[in-house]
Amino acid sequence: ASGRCAAESDDELSECEYETYESSTPEVMLSVRPSTIAGAGEGLFLASQTCDAGTKLLCEEGRVIKRPEAKKLLNDPGWKHANPVIQLNKNQFLDIRALRMYKANHATVLSGRNNIEIVRTGEGRIEVVALRNIYEDEELFWEYAPTWQ
Repeated sequence: ASGRCAAESDDELSECEYETYESSTPEVMLSVRPSTIAGAGEGLFLASQTCDAGTKLLCEEGRVIKRPEAKKLLNDPGWKHANPVIQLNKNQFLDIRALRMYKANHATVLSGRNNIEIVRTGEGRIEVVALRNIYEDEELFWEYAPTWQ
């Protein structure tokens, strides 16, 4: 299903349709809907049954860009504080704006909310992997990292 929801209460949320799609693991479904974090906009949620730690939720390919384009994007007022790129090395960045994983919100490791990690598997290829068991309707969180070592 796809659509947007402007629900003002939890009762209205059950009547809304959200963007839902299959993940890299056939039995896992993900959805984009209002975040559980006030003021954070949308978040990425597990829309299917519980998945186990180590489950690959997504495999995606981002666009690799050079430093000048990344710098321009990072200084664009519309993206300045939105973490739209991840630095791959000194001169290359991964533009993650078009990826589904981009909807997963940030939480620090110390918060205890992190339940996914982003693993680089190729030049512009990433996988989203469950760090622990994740339950149906749970929002997905990862610690944004500006670089990969």
